[in-house]
Amino acid sequence: MIPPELISMAFGNLSGFVFKFMAQRAKEKAEMLKMAMQTQKANEDAHNAAVKRVSVDGGKWVRRLIVISTLFGVIIAPFFLALLNEPLYVQITETKKSFLFGLFGGGTENYFVRVDGYLMIPEVRQTLTAIVGFYFGSSVVKSS
Repeated sequence: MIPPELISMAFGNLSGFVFKFMAQRAKEKAEMLKMAMQTQKANEDAHNAAVKRVSVDGGKWVRRLIVISTLFGVIIAPFFLALLNEPLYVQITETKKSFLFGLFGGGTENYFVRVDGYLMIPEVRQTLTAIVGFYFGSSVVKSS
């Protein structure tokens, strides 16, 4: 039979180890939290320094330039180009038919077609609708 003093000493050692281990883990977690808070503070300081270095007005002028350029390409340029009668050449890629399971024929052929006036490509229209949507959306947010 094991003496009660030995059992008591074993449980005392085990409980001491467990509590010491838990205290050490809590200390490590506190150190990690402290380091995370320092990192967050450093990030916040860096962001604040960047805002002070580059003004927000610079971005406004870039956006305005993009909007003015797009509006010129969609609204103003078509009228001027129609008055100048300058031709525009567009590349068209045509796919040829193949026969005998693709062994003969096929491929593509590129040729150019003269277009009088102004060519309105879908990308320019999409950009214009995105700009209009952005400005209407931002004005709704400002008025609320």
